[in-house]
Amino acid sequence: MNFRYALLLLVLHLPVFAATPAPAAPRPFDLNYTIEPQPKTDQARVTIALGKGGDLVSELSFAVDARRFTSFTATGVFKNAGGKASWKPNGVGAKLSYLVKISHTRSNGHFDARMTADWALFRGDKVIPRIKARMKKGATSNAKLYFKLPAGWTHLDTGWLRIPGGPFLIDSPDRKFDRPIGWMIAGKIGTRRDQLGFTEVAVAAPKGDPLDRMDTLTMINFVWSEFESAFGKTPRKILIVGAGDPMWRGGLSAPNSLFLHSERPLISENATSTLVHELVHVVTRIRGEDRSDWIAEGLAEFYSIELIYRAGGMTDARHDKVFQGLKEWSGNVKTLRSDSSNAEITARAVLLLRELDQEIRSRSNDRKSIDDLARALRALRKVSTSEFIATAEKIIGGKSKVMDTPLLR
Repeated sequence: MNFRYALLLLVLHLPVFAATPAPAAPRPFDLNYTIEPQPKTDQARVTIALGKGGDLVSELSFAVDARRFTSFTATGVFKNAGGKASWKPNGVGAKLSYLVKISHTRSNGHFDARMTADWALFRGDKVIPRIKARMKKGATSNAKLYFKLPAGWTHLDTGWLRIPGGPFLIDSPDRKFDRPIGWMIAGKIGTRRDQLGFTEVAVAAPKGDPLDRMDTLTMINFVWSEFESAFGKTPRKILIVGAGDPMWRGGLSAPNSLFLHSERPLISENATSTLVHELVHVVTRIRGEDRSDWIAEGLAEFYSIELIYRAGGMTDARHDKVFQGLKEWSGNVKTLRSDSSNAEITARAVLLLRELDQEIRSRSNDRKSIDDLARALRALRKVSTSEFIATAEKIIGGKSKVMDTPLLR
């Protein structure tokens, strides 16, 4: 058999592979949000507008609460039936506008969003509902958020970076149709801000409010290097907003921001910190699923103690005493599995995480720690108990004795 004939046979018998289609090239379109607070009616006028490339958007659908969302106007075709709204915009220049009530109280009567004559404090994802978008292949938004403030309202801030004197830039890498989520504050407010490494940190509250902005910012400065060491890359910006009664007396986190009641201590008598706890939520964005809220809440509370200790904020004796107090408090907890972790479950989860940290350090000869686990869980974002155990054991390099417990079943 000559060489050319043998080569032909080889070519004829090679497997044929289908060509992999190239991913669609990004096709940007301009997406502009405008929020106009109207304090006299405790509402905001919200406008969603499509600019250049707007013909790439075919339809937007979302759910609305008729008790809060009213007065819809739109170009193109808009329908709202039974709280299910849909909008088929008519290309470049298309607009959808509506009114939404701002102030909202929880079951205990305290506000988790409020507007007064002088200021407004609310979450963007509560005034702009979750949107499902039908778009042409490759479409992706260039989104900006604008505000139109009432007379006398001079300042505002969000958890998004801002063009100086201009709009906020809304960019969520995991979304093609960006939405301005997170805490927002506007009006007669005071703000203190610092650049901490990669992250801009801003602390804002209404003027005259008891929130001590500098104390809060100093506390964050004190522990920030430990955040970077434990979790790696931090967000580009974090906004902390605060206000006193009748606001909810605790902390509430969002992906790029958090709320803290003005009279909440930076460090509690049991040596935990609501501020650091909520910052851990903001930085890691870890969430538990499948009855596994103990993961997110346990990690946030564990690190609220650990990062302060690592930064030199408590002695070894105090550190041990904190965990002893949590042990006494959570002694009756039989399982950590729950859709919503209460204080006792969270305390017991902290003890388990401390034991796990010690096991990881021992089994790796101090080459690894719970920080390696936290960074791995950040990549997963939503984590079940089984995924938590599997990830921990991958880091350990074998079965975990600590994780083999009735608490997790």
